Amino acid sequence: MKRWLVPALAVLLVVGAGGVLVYSRLGAPPSAPPPAAPAAADTVEVRKTDLSTSVTVNGTVGYGQPVTFTGRRAGTLTWLPAPGTVVGAGKKLYTVDAKPVPLLLGSTPLYRKLDVTVTPGPDVRELLTNLRSFGYRLDGKGDKFTPDTEAALKRWQKANGMDETGFLDVGDAVVLPSAIRIDALKAQPGAPAAAELFGYTGVGKSVTAQIDPAQIDVAAAKPGAKVALVLPGGAQTTGAVTTLAPAPQGEGAETGTPKQIATITIDDQNAAAAVDSGQVQVKLAGQSRTGVLAVPVTALLALGEGGYAVQVVERGGTRLVAVRTGMFAGDLVEVSGAGLTEGLRVVRAS
Repeated sequence: MKRWLVPALAVLLVVGAGGVLVYSRLGAPPSAPPPAAPAAADTVEVRKTDLSTSVTVNGTVGYGQPVTFTGRRAGTLTWLPAPGTVVGAGKKLYTVDAKPVPLLLGSTPLYRKLDVTVTPGPDVRELLTNLRSFGYRLDGKGDKFTPDTEAALKRWQKANGMDETGFLDVGDAVVLPSAIRIDALKAQPGAPAAAELFGYTGVGKSVTAQIDPAQIDVAAAKPGAKVALVLPGGAQTTGAVTTLAPAPQGEGAETGTPKQIATITIDDQNAAAAVDSGQVQVKLAGQSRTGVLAVPVTALLALGEGGYAVQVVERGGTRLVAVRTGMFAGDLVEVSGAGLTEGLRVVRAS
């Protein structure tokens, strides 16, 4: 009996020791995880670039501000085109005493009687240009009214129901730079013809926007200035300011800064073909700076003593560099400071 007792005790001791070992491992607190490495700083380069700002105002799409037309031919008004009618070169604009007054294209108004006795001038040249565009052959290319001009003018007058005089007197025709669209009538048949007859606009759609000089530099909306447009429905195109005039009734005069109305032609008329109304976003160019150092606005650090600095990365560390800020444009800001050069990396706040 003693022989098997000793081996049994040995087994119990081994098992017991193993049990203590297992217990101690299970009962010990878990070891702490290794410390996480610090996140790498988000850095960007100081870069040389061009900056520009813009201002967005609301506008409306239409045919622009109407211009009032005043007839100059004496007599009784006998016919007017309906609002919305487009009148082109050579077409009847209105009638006086049942005789048509046609539209001619040009930049010089009909201010004198044009006949074979008249001296050469730009008004004669424009008459010749119009007659040629209507298909009448004329000798020469100058600005002299000749018997050939008189003959062609008579043929054209006959074809359009006018008196075949061979001359044009003031009021016999209307000279305007382009075709027009009748906006609203201001007279009715039976009224005197030498009076305000109708308002007219251009035939292309345009945008009108109110400019407040107290908030926007009107130089950004001067005639000829290019603008970006977002039309109702989201279509984007461009345009150019054609006129800038005081708003009706001097809006804004009480603040000393009368508001202005900018009329903007739409470059791509197809983009606006289906748009008859609605709000348009007009983006006007503001200030611009070329070849300046810039960083994201989020790279600026406000200093306790005032001003700003950027955190420049170098040799595995960082240092603060005080900066002067210039133009803010979108998410970028113009900066300058001692030792600040293009290509330096700076820390950007996440």
